[in-house]
Amino acid sequence: IAWAQPPAPGTCTEWNGQPVERSCLPRTAMSHAPLVLEIEERCGRCGTSADRCTVTVEGRVVNLSLDGKTCEPVAGAVCEEACVKRRVRCEVPALEVGRYLVRYGDASGRVDSLDVVPSREAASGCALDDGSSSAPPSGG
Repeated sequence: IAWAQPPAPGTCTEWNGQPVERSCLPRTAMSHAPLVLEIEERCGRCGTSADRCTVTVEGRVVNLSLDGKTCEPVAGAVCEEACVKRRVRCEVPALEVGRYLVRYGDASGRVDSLDVVPSREAASGCALDDGSSSAPPSGG
């Protein structure tokens, strides 16, 4: 039986689909215009970085993945921050009018909906606030 070796100290590996703590998602988004959203990682452990948001659109499904890397600390390293919650921006390409499902690339299985409308009064972006008033993505 082959045993998996833990990563060597000081090495990093890609970690795509990191856990999402919360995101901003407008009620309606403007059609035919890019949409910029913000997502925040769940409390990351020492050596974890959330660097980017990968966005893919498949029909009426928008997939958001919080991606980065995880690094094995070198021997004797001390984490200065017990909990880090980094935020990254997601750039969704211009969408046609209609309702879209928004899926998160983590293991939560959370799904939100986004209505894309032709109105110029609809949102072209949103950002998380620093308070607790922004709800986490709803289950669906």
